[in-house]
Amino acid sequence: MAVPKFRGVLLCEDLEHERFFRRLLETRWFGRGKLRVLRIPNRQGAGDAFVLERYAAEVQHARSKRGERYVLVVAIDGDREKVRGRLEQLDRKLEQAGLSRRVQDEPVIVFVPTRNIETWELWLCGDHEVDEEADLKLDFRDAERRGEASAKQAVTAWFRSLSEAERQREEANLPSLAAGRREIRRLDR
Repeated sequence: MAVPKFRGVLLCEDLEHERFFRRLLETRWFGRGKLRVLRIPNRQGAGDAFVLERYAAEVQHARSKRGERYVLVVAIDGDREKVRGRLEQLDRKLEQAGLSRRVQDEPVIVFVPTRNIETWELWLCGDHEVDEEADLKLDFRDAERRGEASAKQAVTAWFRSLSEAERQREEANLPSLAAGRREIRRLDR
């Protein structure tokens, strides 16, 4: 495990988000105990509503910690909204709270797995027939039971180098995953 660079909060929808993103973030950018997780308790309600409801307050808190290597990481499924729609919803939440929109140099990272995190996990585990339209939660559970996919395997695959052809295929078929890879690079600056 890398020496932790940051501490902060992972604001996410559910346990599967936590499994994937905690592992991803702790592998390279956060150490154990440096990342607090806020997710919907016991699947009570809609995960996206939970994230949207808490987003502005968490952004305000992260902004107050500027200079302390504190980062807010947000994970919200794109569902039918896709990346652009979700980012617009998040911007509106900030505006409604009287806060400015997120800018490049601030400590707020946003992932929008589309259709959902299971889509990313299946792709990273080698199923390159998936797309961002179908809900693949059950497909992922089946692949997980067969030992063909898991959050751990997906995170390992995240860190493998991609050829230019693989990168282009990912960008064409899962633009939200390609956007997520660009978003996380902000932590390396």
